[in-house]
Amino acid sequence: MTGGLVRVALADDHHLFRDGLASLLAQSPRVTVVGQASSSVAAVRMAEERAPDVLLLDVEMDDVPAAVTIRRLGRLAPATRVVVLTMHGDAVLERQLRSEGAADYLTKDVSAPHLVDRIASVARLGGRGAAPLPSTDAEPTSAGLLTDRELQVLRMIGQAQTNRAIASALSIAEGTVKRHVVHIFAKLGASSRIDAIRKAHLLGEV
Repeated sequence: MTGGLVRVALADDHHLFRDGLASLLAQSPRVTVVGQASSSVAAVRMAEERAPDVLLLDVEMDDVPAAVTIRRLGRLAPATRVVVLTMHGDAVLERQLRSEGAADYLTKDVSAPHLVDRIASVARLGGRGAAPLPSTDAEPTSAGLLTDRELQVLRMIGQAQTNRAIASALSIAEGTVKRHVVHIFAKLGASSRIDAIRKAHLLGEV
């Protein structure tokens, strides 16, 4: 931190939101914005070059899965703490991204004062070796990583293949495919096939 101010960088591919967030943070006497990025790749490069105390990372940028970005930041900018920002609360996604090293996980409807408080709290924790802040919306979950077979099925779902087609391609019963789909949905906390693909992408699984 410089002069007691928390040095914050922003990574979001929506320019209007990013500019608005920068303007909002500029009104706080506790933080200073030191950089902005519109992609995950640019965010990692910016963190390396400018070493912000905290990086606010949009979870749904298209170029690189959020989990992969967080791992890269851990290797290349270990002093920078990552706060994930997302449109929707998701206990499964939160648990996985925290396990990758995210220090906090907040929805974009968070109030400005609360956002600044969380940024300041994260910065006080220091480097990435410190424990993340506890979830503000903790929800126990038994979700785990997908098995190799579940990943096969999920990739074929992403190709818009039916259960019958998947069963034929993998030489398994259609009922077995259905059970795999149920397990995939449960592990990812997904509500549909499209949702399962989206969440798996964010976690770097597909």
